[in-house]
Amino acid sequence: MSSKKFKHLKTGNIYEMLRDDVINCTNVNDGQMMVLYKSDKHPDMIFVREKTEFYSKFEALM
Repeated sequence: MSSKKFKHLKTGNIYEMLRDDVINCTNVNDGQMMVLYKSDKHPDMIFVREKTEFYSKFEALM
């Protein structure tokens, strides 16, 4: 998957999506689909968020 830029709707911060096909393997949330992304402001930090939540809180930039 190629990376894409997204804007957080609340903060306006820009993020780069690395993958949207990550699987959560913790006991309670086993199988939950996650998004892996990083901040443009802090490129050394990596974030993960549940896929549905990510797409409701971020908008794709063209």
